[in-house]
Amino acid sequence: MSSISMEIMAKLLELNQYLIREKFWKIFGNKFRIMDEQENLYGFCDQKRFKIKEDLRIYDDENKNNEWLVIKQKNFVDAWGGFDIYDPNAGVLLGTVRKKFWNSILRTKWELLDSEGKLIGVLEEDSLGYALARRTFLGILPKKYTLRTIGSNAPITMRQKFNPIIKKLVVNIPPEHPFDRRFIAGLAMVIAALDGRGK
Repeated sequence: MSSISMEIMAKLLELNQYLIREKFWKIFGNKFRIMDEQENLYGFCDQKRFKIKEDLRIYDDENKNNEWLVIKQKNFVDAWGGFDIYDPNAGVLLGTVRKKFWNSILRTKWELLDSEGKLIGVLEEDSLGYALARRTFLGILPKKYTLRTIGSNAPITMRQKFNPIIKKLVVNIPPEHPFDRRFIAGLAMVIAALDGRGK
């Protein structure tokens, strides 16, 4: 990884708030930009269509020269499996996120596991009442998620912005939160690109 790429990634991992925004024009798959409030680009993800198993790659820009995060689907049916999040430069598995399928029918719930498979956090839709309302109104109401991690009482939030055409997800991280921000970025990309899809 180049020094410029490392600098861009480091800046993203220092942000307390950022936006993951889907590009409007897309032919061969979904494309997502990770931006700050001033719309400076910190990451780019290219999601290919018609993949049997998802394989998301996050780069520092749209040239895709420098890859700094990899998200791989574990099983063919993601509802029953999960997604491994890797740091390809360090050559390490950061952990896994997996959806609790039956628990998510009425209210979306994801579990976060470390590289050894131990539970380290839970991401959940904001409330059962709002979750039922969203399902009643066919997903028109944007979702809000709260992430609670072991070792910290400060919640991390991820909030969809209402837009029926373009997916937008705002990530808010409390300053000085100890959780690995690479993992947060990977989880946020899974939510932005995959949560709620029909598969």
